[in-house]
Amino acid sequence: MESTTTNRDLFQNMKIETKPYRKFLKKFKNDWSLVLSSMLAFNLLIALLPMAIIFFGILGLILNNNINLQNRIKNSIINTFPPKANDSLREIINIAFKNLYHDAGIILTFGILFAIIGCLRLFVAIDRSLTIIYRIEERKFIKKYFLALKMLLLFLILIPLMIIASSTPSILLDFIPNAGGRFGTYILGILTSLSLTFLLFEIIYYLIPNKKMTFKQTWCGAIIASGALQLFMIFFPLYIRTYMTSYTGQIGFAVILILFLFYFAIILILGAQINAFFFESIQPLPDPLGTFISRLFENSDDKAVDNY
Repeated sequence: MESTTTNRDLFQNMKIETKPYRKFLKKFKNDWSLVLSSMLAFNLLIALLPMAIIFFGILGLILNNNINLQNRIKNSIINTFPPKANDSLREIINIAFKNLYHDAGIILTFGILFAIIGCLRLFVAIDRSLTIIYRIEERKFIKKYFLALKMLLLFLILIPLMIIASSTPSILLDFIPNAGGRFGTYILGILTSLSLTFLLFEIIYYLIPNKKMTFKQTWCGAIIASGALQLFMIFFPLYIRTYMTSYTGQIGFAVILILFLFYFAIILILGAQINAFFFESIQPLPDPLGTFISRLFENSDDKAVDNY
């Protein structure tokens, strides 16, 4: 009897201790977080490809006569992706470096135009996702796209810095002979990449929600998201080698890229949910989003009939 009472008390204590985390999982599920992640992954894909064409095309123009530096940059970028995607990615990058500069004026003009449209839609999608997560009013049309344009300009500065930070250690390792120096360079590269990733998420969580945010309300989600992204970058290639060995060629590259963007979007949404629940005390919806809206609409119809 005493043992049963002790087990019951232990169970009750566990329920009390885990209640905040269970409510967080309920908020994550009822806000349709995975659906929002899919939407963001699609918009990331639309925004990523034109930006990649512009980036590699400009590098092809600038580094046209420096073959060695071209190869170093190409190899650094390719090696950040899983081996199964390397051949197709190398082919895409070679096309950009070798062919885009011949028609640079026309291609880069259209590339910039489509990149702007795609990126604006990406930041609008992030804004709408955070509107659901934070339970806030949506921005007006002009303000929404003005914010998206500002975010695009910020990211055009930040993303090249992240690429340079991630590729610099692999370039420096060839010039450092001793093992201690190579290890220190590797650690410095990881810390720099982690800091820039934190800055990326912090900018998103701080600027995009349509409410006044403080660093105190956003730092935790940004740290967790940046750490999760770094771990994801380490373990994702292992996942590809283990579970996606049958995906090869350009189709395999497309599948791997979509999967990568989807997981990245989940990490972004997860960080925002952490900030909203634990630092803003925003509670979960009583039902999944679709059901909640349906019942809210039914209640409003009933009230309208009663008033009539």
